[in-house]
Amino acid sequence: MADQIGRRTFLEAVGAVGLSLVLPLGVAGCGRADGVDIAGGGQLPMPPLLEGELQGGVRLFRLRLQTGAVDFGAGAPTATYGVSGAYLGPTLKLRRGERVRIEVTNALDETTTLHWHGMEVPARSDGGPYQTIAAGATWTTEFDVTQRPLTAWYHPHQMHATARHVYMGMAGLIVVEDDPGTPALPASYGIDDLPLVIQDRRFFADGTHPYSNGQHPAMHDMMAGLKGSTILVNGAVVPRGVVPRGLTRLRVLNGSNARNYNLGFGDDRGFLQIASDGGLLAVPVAMTRLLLAPGERAELLVDFSADPTSGVVTLRSYSGEAFAALFTGQMGDNLADALDRGSFDVASFVIGGAPPRALSAPTQLEAIARMAESSAVRTRQLVMSMRMGSVFINAARMTELASVPAAISYDIPAGDTELWVVSNTSGMAHPLHIHHRQFQLLDIDGVAPPPALAGWKDTVLVGPNRVVRLLVSFAGVADREFPYMFHCHILEHEDDGMMGRFFIVQP
Repeated sequence: MADQIGRRTFLEAVGAVGLSLVLPLGVAGCGRADGVDIAGGGQLPMPPLLEGELQGGVRLFRLRLQTGAVDFGAGAPTATYGVSGAYLGPTLKLRRGERVRIEVTNALDETTTLHWHGMEVPARSDGGPYQTIAAGATWTTEFDVTQRPLTAWYHPHQMHATARHVYMGMAGLIVVEDDPGTPALPASYGIDDLPLVIQDRRFFADGTHPYSNGQHPAMHDMMAGLKGSTILVNGAVVPRGVVPRGLTRLRVLNGSNARNYNLGFGDDRGFLQIASDGGLLAVPVAMTRLLLAPGERAELLVDFSADPTSGVVTLRSYSGEAFAALFTGQMGDNLADALDRGSFDVASFVIGGAPPRALSAPTQLEAIARMAESSAVRTRQLVMSMRMGSVFINAARMTELASVPAAISYDIPAGDTELWVVSNTSGMAHPLHIHHRQFQLLDIDGVAPPPALAGWKDTVLVGPNRVVRLLVSFAGVADREFPYMFHCHILEHEDDGMMGRFFIVQP
């Protein structure tokens, strides 16, 4: 397929940043014939902050996977799944250096799992498709929190059912903290430190959606990934939040099954990205747009001390500006929807009173030692492709747990560093996620990554006809029984087999 965007343009699009919360959904580009438009503008909900209970030196968390019903505004309740609630789940606050035990009770009537996306944990604690939780059962896992401060998340990872279970509502954030230090950042949860779980949904007039009642979307939605015109933030339709008149920290998760967001503010104000998937960047990165793929997280600092005339600041997705970075050729044209081609509101913020602390934006964050290409002991080639209605990695698909093609099943000695060369030969972008390890991008099409992508990552957006090279060190405990996964984080693609596995083995 013809290359329709230059390398530098793509890097700038991927490295840009933006943010904002709420607004009405009847904006240009939001009307869809296959769903209903739902008006937004209600209050921004805050997921409960769950800090666990310290018992004998171990911090205990108890989670319950359950059914629910929520009226998202379609005029009828929607059947949902949630974690310790009707929809979504609490934010888990973990502390570096502590040991945690998590008890997950499955009160659903079907088997599922719970995966700690972005966390470096033993393979048997990973919560991938090999750690299933039967209906009525409780899965208990225990691990040490060893990572630097970061924003991760959790979601189901059941084989062939991940997309449906996440779409039904099972997901939540994880915040890893350390002892307070420099730089000083907004840290009052729900006040100047706000989680934003952004999702899109397609609702019908009776409150159902394409995954309701155990159904599966049509073939086109399986290829494009299921996308909808109703935008949720923390489970509310384009909500309105209150922010202090000063610096606010936004912990943004793209929790959608397939949609990319090119976030920015309606008044085009700049903001700073201070962290990516794996924690703080070396320095804040100034931007007006943030391109965020499914599964990716970013932490932003936004200065709300400049009061607009209306007193309200809108967060939007300027998706059309990034279209050429995400879709090419006839395939891309066929798989994109109206929102991919335009702009739409995500949320809005009302500027309130003084912040809990008067803070200035830092100029330095956390030193990041860059990995050298020479540290890699081997190179692996991953080719992401689409053809004949299916998706592939290295022309193979993972369609069952017991028998996985050798092309996507690896044994990696503990402690080895590898260079992964990831190519995308299709007409749409694919976000690649690797379990257990944070990695560094070496280059994109031979060009060094922009500053916003130069930190630690566990999910990277690979544009159409692009080649991303990344370095990953496979530290961890050897386990020949339980593997970790790598896969496209378009969840319909993952369910269709665009996934592989690796075992960490003895050197």
